[in-house]
Amino acid sequence: MGQGNDAETLKCPYLRPERADRLGAFPLGVYCRLPDGRVRIPSRDELARFCTTGHHGDCAGFRRARYLETVVSGLA
Repeated sequence: MGQGNDAETLKCPYLRPERADRLGAFPLGVYCRLPDGRVRIPSRDELARFCTTGHHGDCAGFRRARYLETVVSGLA
């Protein structure tokens, strides 16, 4: 999974590449920064299925974050 840090492969808007000053902190070199400030580390399977393929809309974490952004924050 060497392409994990490549910004072009990060399709999900919540997926962030690991910063250079923290290399090695996250097993796959990426993490999810959710709107509420929580950090979630996707599994290798989630990364391959959802995060870098354009299917992030199928990810439960993405759907929950979008729900919280719109409904809970009053934007809907």
